[in-house]
Amino acid sequence: MAHTSGETRVDDSGELISPVGWFVICSLSFLLVLVAATFVLADMIARHSALEAASDEAAAISGLLAAPLLNQEVRDGDPEAMVRLDTALRQRLIDGSVRHMKLWDGQGRVIWSDEKALVGRTFELEESVSALLGTEDVVAELSDLSRTENDLEDQQQEELLEVYVGAVDADGASFVFEAYMDIDQMRRDEATITMWFVPILVGGVLLFQLVTTPLAVVMTRRIRRAQERSSRMTRHALRAAELEQRRIAQHLHDGVVQDFAGLAYAMPTLVRQLREAGAPSDVCARLDSASLMVQKDVAMLRSLMTDIYPPDLVGEGLYEALREHTSQVSQQSGLRTSLMVLPELDVTPDTGRLIYRVIREGLHNVVKHAHAEVVEIEVGHSADEVLVRITDDGRGPGAGERGSGKDHLGLRLLRDTIEDVGGELEVGERPSPGGTTVVARFPVDVTSG
Repeated sequence: MAHTSGETRVDDSGELISPVGWFVICSLSFLLVLVAATFVLADMIARHSALEAASDEAAAISGLLAAPLLNQEVRDGDPEAMVRLDTALRQRLIDGSVRHMKLWDGQGRVIWSDEKALVGRTFELEESVSALLGTEDVVAELSDLSRTENDLEDQQQEELLEVYVGAVDADGASFVFEAYMDIDQMRRDEATITMWFVPILVGGVLLFQLVTTPLAVVMTRRIRRAQERSSRMTRHALRAAELEQRRIAQHLHDGVVQDFAGLAYAMPTLVRQLREAGAPSDVCARLDSASLMVQKDVAMLRSLMTDIYPPDLVGEGLYEALREHTSQVSQQSGLRTSLMVLPELDVTPDTGRLIYRVIREGLHNVVKHAHAEVVEIEVGHSADEVLVRITDDGRGPGAGERGSGKDHLGLRLLRDTIEDVGGELEVGERPSPGGTTVVARFPVDVTSG
């Protein structure tokens, strides 16, 4: 096939996953998101609950045990007073739920600690801790033992519940009670929440999918059957239109065209005979003009017949028909046209007629509306799709002309036809240097399915 140089590449676009498959994939993805969200929510709930419990326990230890036994004697280091306080507080360390405790005064000095080496040492209190002095407020967070004052304490456990409680001792002096508590109960609560909620969520989503998947299968089948019926109706309509076009072309050829052709052949002879017989020159001139008009009309009728029903739109005939049509448009309108067709393009007659119709309608719109000088036409295909691209350098798809949604009648009918056979037609603005691009995609075999 003697084509102009150039090639149009079209990507394969076969359907890899059915709608039901997408439904199942989306459902499973949603399930995974829910499970992940459940773990996050369980951690938040368990952490909030653990911090509240730790705050209540630390406040109770501070108010019921530490405050009544902390006085000036303890602050001065009196042995007996220190023993009473130490005995009472260490009882809370026996079960392991409280890992470490300290009592701080307002200057950041450790009044008492389960680590005796810290007693009497002074550290800089954080602003949030020093703000508790003189109050009964509580600050709790999930923390570790990385602070300087915790260097002598057991740091094997990575995370602990850290609680600070503001309180007043037996003499009315302010102090801060600090406690580090185990997070085992928080982890147990988190596991319990997860154990309850995850099966409920998983079961609910799976039950929903079990119920809706058959419905999705049924609906998909119905949609496909409807699409198949629509495709069959479209094919019947195309065939009916083809038969009607063939009938019109045959009537034109056998009737009007033959008569006009005979008249165009006879009129020059008649004019010559009239001149030889001495007929007036103005009469002969009018007959010459009428003869030329008849010859022009015969040519137009034959061109119209080719447009209505091209003789051969497969193989080499498709390229020749496209080349002839673009040449005619170029001669009549002054447009400079460029036609590129893949050498291996091999389509069915119905597909060939649709390609021809796309290019014919596209060129018609360019001539009528675009005010363009150059038109480039590309015809390519992939394994299962034909691509036709028509690009001009005109004024672009302005509102009310060839813009999407406001196409002229011929372009709207063409769009409907292409969509009926499972394709699409896009009309957009050419990026640079301006103009319009019309792109049509449809199956290689529009009669398939």
